[in-house]
Amino acid sequence: MEPIATTNAIVSTPTSTNTMVEVASDDDEHDNGLLVFTANEILMIRLKLVLDYKKRRIRRAKKQTNLDRFRGHFGSNPNVLAEILEDLQTTDVEEAQVPAEKLNIKHFLMAMHHLKRYPTEIEREGIFDISHMWGRNCCWFYVEKVQALKAQKIAWPDDNFGTDIWVLTVDGTHCWIQEPQHPTWSQDSKFFSHKYGKAGVNYELGISLGDGHLVWLNGPFRAGLNDIHIFTTHGLKRKLRSTGKMAIGDGGYSSHPYQVSTPNSHESKQCKKFKSRALKRHERFNGLTKAFDCLSGRFWH
Repeated sequence: MEPIATTNAIVSTPTSTNTMVEVASDDDEHDNGLLVFTANEILMIRLKLVLDYKKRRIRRAKKQTNLDRFRGHFGSNPNVLAEILEDLQTTDVEEAQVPAEKLNIKHFLMAMHHLKRYPTEIEREGIFDISHMWGRNCCWFYVEKVQALKAQKIAWPDDNFGTDIWVLTVDGTHCWIQEPQHPTWSQDSKFFSHKYGKAGVNYELGISLGDGHLVWLNGPFRAGLNDIHIFTTHGLKRKLRSTGKMAIGDGGYSSHPYQVSTPNSHESKQCKKFKSRALKRHERFNGLTKAFDCLSGRFWH
């Protein structure tokens, strides 16, 4: 999910989360009643209130150091989280809307920390000073709301990519999961991931060549299903054919030349370089998703 530009006004650090909410509400006068935070407000809430960094320690560090600290606990930059929080209030997707009475910045940051660090409930209780039950309920409330933004964020563009023919790169990525229970055997071979050597699921990703945004997400599928099977039987091939577009993929997709263009030794040097860079960017995108421990480690929920 790709992240509006936000202002970077530095605010004083209050003594409680509720105080910060009040300060932000008073400073940001919106006729529609939205609660909007700037990137620096999000950063200060996280450093001072959530993880108990001392004010002197925050001021002594360089801005980049504080941003590195933030990303280390929440995975994204503060401006990205500020945008997500605003989207949860303004989205037209009913399942993703957060009503004003349930809006809580600390609980939102706790959910983002959960995705990045994937702590146990005992670890979360110590970090955020919240009971198991309340921590679990508040955390998953926001996780599910952010997940529901998929309908708004990951979508085929309305203009069908204009006049472009090659429009996206396609590839599958595996995620390690807890071994699912099989009715007969101790292990289910259909979930075996050759990338992890353990049980996993496979997601099909399509990334726009023009802007690098994720425009297609399909899954999860059992890791035993290979990428080409998912491509041919679960929608993307049919989508490309119906829209008259083509994807760029690795050699595994070579059996579908009218929907996926793969590396070819007969192509020009410029074309080879273009395809190589596009596929490498896709691999880098896959790697960025694994910066979140809920995707890179064993998912046990």
